[in-house]
Amino acid sequence: MDKSLELSESQIKGFVNLLKDSEEKVLSLMAQQVSNMSPDSLKMIEDLAQKSNDVDLLDNWYHASRLSLKYMIEDWKRLHRQDLERGLFLISRIYTPYLNEQRYIEILDSYANRAAEKLSTKSTSDEAIEAINKVLFEEERFSGNQANYYDIRNNFIHTVIDTKLGNPIVLSSIYMLVAKRLKVPVSGIGAPGHFIVKFADQLIDPFFSGRRITKEECVIRAQELSVFWRDEYLDSIEDSFIIARCVRNLIAIYKRNNESDKASDVSELLKLI
Repeated sequence: MDKSLELSESQIKGFVNLLKDSEEKVLSLMAQQVSNMSPDSLKMIEDLAQKSNDVDLLDNWYHASRLSLKYMIEDWKRLHRQDLERGLFLISRIYTPYLNEQRYIEILDSYANRAAEKLSTKSTSDEAIEAINKVLFEEERFSGNQANYYDIRNNFIHTVIDTKLGNPIVLSSIYMLVAKRLKVPVSGIGAPGHFIVKFADQLIDPFFSGRRITKEECVIRAQELSVFWRDEYLDSIEDSFIIARCVRNLIAIYKRNNESDKASDVSELLKLI
């Protein structure tokens, strides 16, 4: 991760004062600076903007944050389009603009390290899968949020790591990221109505604590959704498609919650992916 810019208190106050200028050119320049700021600096700016009770200033801060995220997604698409982890953390900034990404990267590293400790140089990939399952589902107790499936926090990797509850695609993504650290080839499967992962010829459902499932179960779920089954549904999908599907989930939930402005904002980000 690139080093971020840590601002002094006076620099932060100066930045907040500049937010009173609603000229698009000024906000665009400020958005470029936001992309390089440290989480602590961004949190302080957010707090000062909230305390100001200045509606225009808050609107400009929101606009600058969204512009900054737009620039970062454009960079991701150009340079790192198949970097699932980076893409997921960018989506998290929709919910937490001042996200401390490094903290969560280290947590993912720790899951992989703990799984690796359960293995030896003679361990097979199947044993590595069992080690991942033990860490994520027995020790950390990750599970699908069945009680509150449409909770917005189910959609962001950092809040799922915090709460240990998530939706199928984010839980599957965490599974893939831990497996990647162990050099175990696990891929995402965008089956109709339910995202899962695949390892060799095994289908694994992280939403239900890493349970093995069959092709027949996937077919039945598709039929329940009135979707004509095609075997291609069990093909691995690219990271960029996973990110796009995550964003579409967000749009659907914002619409469900009658938050049309947020749905519209996130729809604009989807166009970039």
